[in-house]
Amino acid sequence: MQEFEEDYYAILGVDESAPAGEIRKAYLKLAKKLHPDRFPNDAEQRALAQREFAKVTRAHDVVSDAQRRAEYDTLRSLTKKRILVSEDEALDAVLLGEENQTPTHSRAVQAQTTREDENINVKWANKHLSRAEDLFAKRRYQEAETAIKEAIRLVPSESKFHNKLAEIYLARGWRTLAMTEVQAALRIDPRDADAKGMDARIRAQARTQTMQTTKKKPGILEQIKNLFAKKR
Repeated sequence: MQEFEEDYYAILGVDESAPAGEIRKAYLKLAKKLHPDRFPNDAEQRALAQREFAKVTRAHDVVSDAQRRAEYDTLRSLTKKRILVSEDEALDAVLLGEENQTPTHSRAVQAQTTREDENINVKWANKHLSRAEDLFAKRRYQEAETAIKEAIRLVPSESKFHNKLAEIYLARGWRTLAMTEVQAALRIDPRDADAKGMDARIRAQARTQTMQTTKKKPGILEQIKNLFAKKR
């Protein structure tokens, strides 16, 4: 399971149960303290401030959004659970004198934890997909892109998420990026009808643009004719 690697609450200096107002206040205080513009004549200190400022901003972006905070809290809880399972396995191995083996009970618990992780990921990925579709319908393409990338981060092996990102890229006029996502979807599922349809749509657009460009460009005889006409 892919997860947030840092303790965003610790970065902001707030408790896990801190309300939105307290989180906002903590962020503003740190942002003011760490803003790179405070160190215009100290390159080293400025670079350090930039790194810390980026971490604080990332932490605030996640925990200040109710949906992303709920996802983050869920993933943190699962991470703690996995750590406890790992510690139990190590203890069992020592007690049983089987340091190179995993006890049957621990394997079962680990398998169950893995399934729970996967189910949580799928659940949140689908929520991000739903949000991306809503934003896409409102033509808020940048936000839609961010949302669907979160879905792909959680479940990279689901073709429908790549198809949606391809659709967003195409709407922004980025055919090359769109085709990259379509190919990713087809690698996951070569029979994916949506991906095949998107592939055909992108290729049709490319052909249309090529034809229009060719029509606009005068042939060699016409270019010579135009050249003489200008000289007159």
